[in-house]
Amino acid sequence: MIYKILNKEEIGQLKEELSLGLPGTAKIYYVIRNALDDKLSGFEVIVDNWPKWNCILLRPESTDKVLNYFRQTHICHTKSVSALKYFLQRPGLISWNQPINFTGVPSDVIPVLSEVCRKHGGQITSKESRLMYAWSKSSPPDMPKIPEGVTLSSLKPEHAKILKSDWAAKQGNAVELEGYFQSVIEKFESSCLLDSNGRILAYICMQYNGSIAMIYVLPEFRKEGYFDILISDLTRKLLAKQDIAYGFIPFTDTSLINLSRELGFEWVPQGNMTWTRYTPNVHQRRQKAASESDVSDVFSNNLDTLLKSQLGVPLVNI
Repeated sequence: MIYKILNKEEIGQLKEELSLGLPGTAKIYYVIRNALDDKLSGFEVIVDNWPKWNCILLRPESTDKVLNYFRQTHICHTKSVSALKYFLQRPGLISWNQPINFTGVPSDVIPVLSEVCRKHGGQITSKESRLMYAWSKSSPPDMPKIPEGVTLSSLKPEHAKILKSDWAAKQGNAVELEGYFQSVIEKFESSCLLDSNGRILAYICMQYNGSIAMIYVLPEFRKEGYFDILISDLTRKLLAKQDIAYGFIPFTDTSLINLSRELGFEWVPQGNMTWTRYTPNVHQRRQKAASESDVSDVFSNNLDTLLKSQLGVPLVNI
């Protein structure tokens, strides 16, 4: 078997198997659940073998079936570093002549992924590895007192333009961001704080992998305790649905790690991950496209912080 594209029934079986590994499998479990529930549409779910799999890959069926934000996204999960190395090189699995954003990649897999990408003649860049921290207590966090004149609410689709404005400079893909934010606001839980005029003072929302991310507090309110209110509220919402409340923290950021522990979150070693960008060699891409044209005449894209809004650095993981 070169690889297998799962049908809906098989995806359901995969979801049930992944649920047994929670919270360590949360980053792939929620992706699979969202795909099964049509909240993450347009992706194929592929395994190296079935039913005894070692590797999972979600790739777009085609660029017109997924959100623009996900056009170059490939979501990975593996039980074995060596298995992933050979899986990614199976014929027809990856189109190496196009840019790819690999997400969900365990930190110890990065050297192998880098080796495979370079073998295909492209450039590889990776973000700083992240640690997964999840709410570990049986009871929800206490809710801090909400300041007078401030209302605790949820984000609305019309707020997507505001979120895009806050994040566009960091992400560099403003055109795609508004649609992405509108989608996560419509499909997943969120929390925000509004003043008496309805202006957003702070917010937090979810990612498609089930993680808490995109925390932002207006600079003038970053010492008002809004951060604790948002984290506590969204965590309570997720726990009420029997979901895992978790997010990702850069492994060198000891201040955030300590703060997350103080709030009740604990490190989940199996959830560590990073994001990697593969960019094919331009000359190679042109050469391949020309070759294909001659032969057949065919036509020739997250919490970078879980707890960082008080420091005033808006980041994202996805």
